[in-house]
Amino acid sequence: LSFIVYYIEHNPDVKNKMLKEIDSIFQGDKIRPITKDDFYSLSYCEAIVKEAARMFPVIHSFTRYIDKPNETAEYHWPADTLFAINVKAIHTDNDDWEEPNKFNPDRWLIENFEPNKNSFLMFGGGLRLCPGRKLSMIVLVCLTALMFR
Repeated sequence: LSFIVYYIEHNPDVKNKMLKEIDSIFQGDKIRPITKDDFYSLSYCEAIVKEAARMFPVIHSFTRYIDKPNETAEYHWPADTLFAINVKAIHTDNDDWEEPNKFNPDRWLIENFEPNKNSFLMFGGGLRLCPGRKLSMIVLVCLTALMFR
């Protein structure tokens, strides 16, 4: 949440666009509880949360271990190999992201946009995908909207 606020405050154009979205939904009502429909309407707030997580991942790296030999893309990996996955490098790879070092929530709003496979690991991936990812997104998006409302 700290980095979401950091990126919003350091990008006035993003903040203004987010405030317009929030105002269009809540229409100046500062005390109305947020609803499920409100959450689904906060697409720019969600884009900000995703972009902040891409720019500054909560976990910068993690490990994976194989206990059997494996062959991947002509590479032969022996049993008992430990891999270190650099999330920050994946999230800022020029091959997967246009202007990867620029905070740009608008990239998430392009129609039918989907990051390349394994290029966005906000909640991990594969069998170890975070089981709380949907709840986390709801909390982060709603909290962002409520704080700036």
